[in-house]
Amino acid sequence: MSRLVARPASAADYDHFARLFVELDTGNPILPRDRWESALARDTLFFEAHGEVVAYAYVQTLRGVGYVRHVVVAPSHRGRGVGGDVMRAVAAHLRGRGCSRWCLNVKPDNTAAVRLYRGIGMEHAYVLTTFELPWDAVARLPRPSRSVVARPAQPSDDAAIEAAFALVSGQVADARGRGGLVLLCLVDPATPDAAPLGYASFDPFLPGAFPFRVAAPELAAPLLDAIRPHAPRPPEAVLVTVEDDDALVAVLRDTGATVQLVGAHFRGEIPAAG
Repeated sequence: MSRLVARPASAADYDHFARLFVELDTGNPILPRDRWESALARDTLFFEAHGEVVAYAYVQTLRGVGYVRHVVVAPSHRGRGVGGDVMRAVAAHLRGRGCSRWCLNVKPDNTAAVRLYRGIGMEHAYVLTTFELPWDAVARLPRPSRSVVARPAQPSDDAAIEAAFALVSGQVADARGRGGLVLLCLVDPATPDAAPLGYASFDPFLPGAFPFRVAAPELAAPLLDAIRPHAPRPPEAVLVTVEDDDALVAVLRDTGATVQLVGAHFRGEIPAAG
């Protein structure tokens, strides 16, 4: 096939996004047009061949790190090397914005994608699991013995949150700047200057929390309690994505949460041009 042509998204591309997004097969609903335009479009690249949109990539540019959130190739163009072309274009896009490293999440059974990402130098870092947790199951979660308080995460909290939970620098500020998300920080009121005990970025549209990080499994319940007033009714369940935390995964399974999706987090240095 001819060389792909990469271009930034415009408002007119929403239908292309909606058509291709479902190929991710995450189980999540398609964002409405206004939310896509305000939150994702500015960080989305579309790829054309012979004037046809055949792929897109949604890529967050953080502080020195590119977080590749979506890479989708149309079914009609898979097996032709399009994915590799897209990733090379994304690498150039990120290098031009001062990034030297990148990361992404992929389904472990997507062998073609895993092979591609390993081939460009990425390495598997950890497993993430998205659970569907009924709200009434939150009452069965273990509770901390000490007092903790959840409050809105402020810009002054960002560095401490990212350090405490190994998030990419700039990730919290990026979430705040996209609008529509509820950012919550869990702290011990007796030691307000200590490291945060939990953090959640909650999207009422899904409804779901990602990242959802806690310093110990028993801290999940108070963080979920704080999320609940921001959740729509119905549905009577919330999606919780747990990253690299086997203890919390075990607790949620025991409480009756069901697995919606399992992913693998890959990361590495962005290859040099050529």
